[in-house]
Amino acid sequence: MYLKKYNTPLVVFLFILTCVNAQIKDTKEVSVTSAQKTLGVSVSPAHFHLTQKQGQTKVYNITINNDTPSPKSFGVKMSDFNMDGKGQSSFLQAGTGKYSLSKWTSISPTFIQLKPFEKRKVAITVAVPNNASGAKAAWSIIMIEQQEERKTLSPDNKSDNTVALGVVPTFAFGIFVYQNPPNVASNDVQFIDFIYDEDQTKRTISIVAENKGDGISYCTSYIDLTNLKTGDQQRLKVKKFTILPDLIRDFVFPIPEDLPKGDYIAVGVLDFENSEEIQAAKMELTIN
Repeated sequence: MYLKKYNTPLVVFLFILTCVNAQIKDTKEVSVTSAQKTLGVSVSPAHFHLTQKQGQTKVYNITINNDTPSPKSFGVKMSDFNMDGKGQSSFLQAGTGKYSLSKWTSISPTFIQLKPFEKRKVAITVAVPNNASGAKAAWSIIMIEQQEERKTLSPDNKSDNTVALGVVPTFAFGIFVYQNPPNVASNDVQFIDFIYDEDQTKRTISIVAENKGDGISYCTSYIDLTNLKTGDQQRLKVKKFTILPDLIRDFVFPIPEDLPKGDYIAVGVLDFENSEEIQAAKMELTIN
């Protein structure tokens, strides 16, 4: 295996998919049948990638849309979190994380009631301090949790020894908020290892990467497999990920079970969101 850096132009692909169901009659008249409207609750955006300078204050909006025939209530709060090498988050009390963004953030309102088919905005104000603490990356998560009133239970066979238990189904949304001030290095992610592994049930290739910078990196990773005999090439599933400072993450790519046997070259790529530079690793392997 060897590791190498490449420079390549950044290409943006825009895919626009338009679906129209049309029925053409004998009279050549065309009628368009619209899909049945989906009801539910939605929140946007799904995440925030901020780039505020030290001493800068900005306001952002979250839209909560109750597209249902019943009223809904939500509580809005922030929590800090840590992330492990698998990308799993563990939540912390607001203001306690090493890279806490919540201590610079205020939310208004923190409780919201929506009528049927109503939407409202929640304002998120981020005030980055004008000191050394504002010069580092920070992150937190905004939790939007449904508030449901607990109902009194009346068991049919009530006695002195009766214990009534009830479950109130609720749901929540999590919006990750990442702040990178302009001074941090957000593209200093490096290959640590490139591993092929197999057992009796599966075969995988793993990219192990470390964020050696002091900024949050947003990357796309993928692996191209080329059959050395036929020249056929296959790209394994593309993964988009966020890697925080000082974090080592491993990204596991399953190899398709129907991949033909033979000798292959595997090229793993890390492609950064805001850079023309990519990193690549290469190895040869045999599929038996």
